[in-house]
Amino acid sequence: MAPMSLRVLAAPSSDTSHVPTLVLQCDAIKYMFNAGEGTTRVSAQHRASNTRVEHIFLTRIATETLGGIPGLLMTLADGGRTSIDIHAPTNLKYALATTRFYARRDTMCVRAHEIGWQETTTCYQDDHIRVQAVPLLPLSYKERASPKEESNSDSQAPSAKMSGADADKWWDAILRDAWKTQASGPGPSPSRNPTPLPKPHAEMAQEGESAGRQAAVLCYLVAGHARRGKFDAAQAAALGIPSGPDFARLSKGEDVDIQRPVDWHEMDQAARKQWLQFIKGGKKRSRADLAVERKLETVRIHSHQVMGASRAGPVFFYMHVPTMEHLSALLQESAQHAFQPYTVAANAHLEETQKILPHVMFHAVPLQVWQDPRYVAWRGTFGPQCHHIVATPELCADTLNYTSSALSLLRLSKMDAHAFSVPGYRLEPALYDHAAIPAQANLFVQLQPKAAPTLSDPIAPVFDEPIQAMEHKAGLLDAPETWATYCRMADEARQAPPVPPASAAAGLADHVEFVTLGTGSSMPSKYRNVLSTLVHIPDEGYLILDAGESTYFQMARRFGPGRDGWAGQGIESVLRQLKMLFVSHIHGDHHMGVVRILLERRKLAPSKPLFLVTNNYTRFYLREYDRIEALGLRDGSVITLDNEMLDWQSGIDPDPRSSSPPSKVSGIVRRQWEALLREANLASIRTVSVQHRASHCYGLVLTHKRGWKLVFSGDTMPCQALAHAGKDATVLIHEATMQDDEVELAAAKGHSTIGQALQIAYDMRASHVLLTHFSQRYPKLARLGATRADMPPIGIAFDMARMTPADMRRLVAAHEAMAFLLESEPGGDAGDESTGGNDKAAQPMAMPDKAKSMSEEPRKRSCTSRHVQTSFEYRYVVLAFASSHNEAHAPSALSVRVGLEQALQEMHGTIGAGVAVDVLYAGPPTGTPAQRVVGEAVVRVASEYVDNLVSAVSGVCGAALVALTGQQPAMRVSVQQVTHNPAMLGSGSRSWMAELMR
Repeated sequence: MAPMSLRVLAAPSSDTSHVPTLVLQCDAIKYMFNAGEGTTRVSAQHRASNTRVEHIFLTRIATETLGGIPGLLMTLADGGRTSIDIHAPTNLKYALATTRFYARRDTMCVRAHEIGWQETTTCYQDDHIRVQAVPLLPLSYKERASPKEESNSDSQAPSAKMSGADADKWWDAILRDAWKTQASGPGPSPSRNPTPLPKPHAEMAQEGESAGRQAAVLCYLVAGHARRGKFDAAQAAALGIPSGPDFARLSKGEDVDIQRPVDWHEMDQAARKQWLQFIKGGKKRSRADLAVERKLETVRIHSHQVMGASRAGPVFFYMHVPTMEHLSALLQESAQHAFQPYTVAANAHLEETQKILPHVMFHAVPLQVWQDPRYVAWRGTFGPQCHHIVATPELCADTLNYTSSALSLLRLSKMDAHAFSVPGYRLEPALYDHAAIPAQANLFVQLQPKAAPTLSDPIAPVFDEPIQAMEHKAGLLDAPETWATYCRMADEARQAPPVPPASAAAGLADHVEFVTLGTGSSMPSKYRNVLSTLVHIPDEGYLILDAGESTYFQMARRFGPGRDGWAGQGIESVLRQLKMLFVSHIHGDHHMGVVRILLERRKLAPSKPLFLVTNNYTRFYLREYDRIEALGLRDGSVITLDNEMLDWQSGIDPDPRSSSPPSKVSGIVRRQWEALLREANLASIRTVSVQHRASHCYGLVLTHKRGWKLVFSGDTMPCQALAHAGKDATVLIHEATMQDDEVELAAAKGHSTIGQALQIAYDMRASHVLLTHFSQRYPKLARLGATRADMPPIGIAFDMARMTPADMRRLVAAHEAMAFLLESEPGGDAGDESTGGNDKAAQPMAMPDKAKSMSEEPRKRSCTSRHVQTSFEYRYVVLAFASSHNEAHAPSALSVRVGLEQALQEMHGTIGAGVAVDVLYAGPPTGTPAQRVVGEAVVRVASEYVDNLVSAVSGVCGAALVALTGQQPAMRVSVQQVTHNPAMLGSGSRSWMAELMR
């Protein structure tokens, strides 16, 4: 049997779901259990590749289990995957269909398998495992639920009135069209059709602990196949079976028919041996052979007669029991019947190697369920050998998950401890339980062969001490002179005096704080989450500008749990004071976090509504999702306003400079708009249609009653309409996706470069500009470049940073220190970025007794402390171009850059396309070139992507080769050198090197 292991990818914490993600690996195949928001980013942080995940099993149709599915599907498809299977309760197809406007991919097929809640079923089986799904459904819900019914409608048109089989067919058509590997036939595309989906088969629970949610939950019983016993060749010979093909068939569990003498049992050992040799020989019979001929009979030999006893395969359970109602359902006879074969009692008569007892049980349960005497007694029936890993928040530490970003904040905090503070975390669980192993990231369980749970050696930095004790670990110990230089620069920046505003109007918003929760574009990385900015207006409340995946968890980590959080104002307080959420457009990196924010806010039963200002497609998606989890869109706790209604030229309240009359809107829309202005204390709120690939993409211009003006660009190319509508803005928050040398790429993707964003700020006469939405091609910091003297103060957004306009003015003096640090800081996924961790690959996690757990505080730290290990942010790659043609010449820098980008995308998909390549030199070879080498290029790339680049160059061919060599297809390219030190590349006479080494 192939090795089998289980890994906890994400444990419950402030920045991850309380229903964690597990990854089971059997040989080269991976199976994922649940994928809450942040799955893609956590995977990147811990360098956990999901490319081999072939099946995903969800325990519930809920954002806590599938919030990360859209992002994961897009990432897998962009990385080259062509298919994936998802298994989940009823309404899976509906939930996937709601994402059709933003998560579609035409390179990957998604197969959805819905599991009914009527009875336990084997939902999946392959050569490695068998998966049983045990449904848990509160009894009160069963009385209201009804099975699917066939529809009598023959209509093929999409309709919200469809039900039963017709609804299934419509959802299947959408899934085939949204995720496909072949072109659609003629006619409109179902996945782009804005017609509402049919109602989901299973309605939300209306009462009880699951009210407003899907009631059905699945627990999974996963068993590896039994390992066959050894083949007994001596026993086979004793039964008269000659060696050969029959041995193989019997080993596989098949029965065989053989012929042997009737008097076989009376024959002595020598006669039997002679007979077997005679049968096996197959030679022409001699007179001696005839002498041994006997009367024969046909005998059936069964596999078990020659095979040793089989060994039971490994077993683990994923127990998701979210409420006491579900616990009662678990204890019903129908559910207990599924678990009974795995109890100690059921296996008492079996040999030790044949017992099918669970090696590990993973419990995603609230504390009330975990401590319930019935649950305690039930889990005890599986024996003392079972390891119980518990994902209960009170029993787990609240450690940082995105430690690469936190480490950068820790270092940047030397310039400003408020703007760049590391968010809070807790190293200790609130409670200890001797029976529980707290779930934590990188917890590893070997199932085949069996071993105790261990902690794998962390690749990411480890914050395993209080933040005060982490201060001394921030330094670049491999580069002490660099660190000392940065500290001097940071001291100068910290001691810089406050910078007064350019005018009284420019200082009107100096009290407003901007928390940049996510600052990256497209997809999350370990340094930058996708876009979201939280605006805090003291004594008034909060606004959110775009909300990419995991925005809620970024807020929860920044402010802390509950009402009081880390410093007196926790996530619950922030949600209660949230006035408005603005979504610029339908692209997933701008809105995939909205659902969780609405869900968590609704739990608090706020007294005042939240205003959701968004585009039609996003609102359409949210209203569809609201049928499977109540977001508040139908009960008045969320009021939606359309971006178009607020257009600055033709909306309900056009700019006075506009010649268009106000739009005619219904009385209710006008009252909602007036309520928004009143609740958010705004004088005006207007949107601007901006230039982006997505239709219905809007920027935002709002003016506060105190006179300050805030402008948010959304995703856009340079847009003069935005500059005109936002004239004299106090603060402009503008996307700056690309560096200034990538103008063409920015235009192709509908984005702005840093320089273009600054030009819009200049044209707008903005008093301050905050740059955000940086391409993930730049892992930490895009180069700002030279700026004009009369440019407004520039703020550079980092994840989890917070700054006021006054901070932006003061931190301009810190830009040089920021750039110096982040260029010098260790980076990448090379595993050398750690602030600490185990010296061994894994540390056994023993199960301490209660006394020891309380007195010696076991599991106080998951890893032993170690000094910071550092590497280098960039690698320098030297390429050599060789050709036997006399007219061959060195390709230009533009050819090298374009060719490398093509090669990276062809070999590594979107991941490759996201690699930023800086061509520092392209021209004739320096020094004494090797034979036929006519050109050389020096390329700088982030350390974490150097392997991608080298492999792309090694396999370059076709159009990419033609582009790379400057239309010289006969030319060959090779990697000559890779180094972290530019001084190792040759003579300092190269102009680019002289500039770099200054």
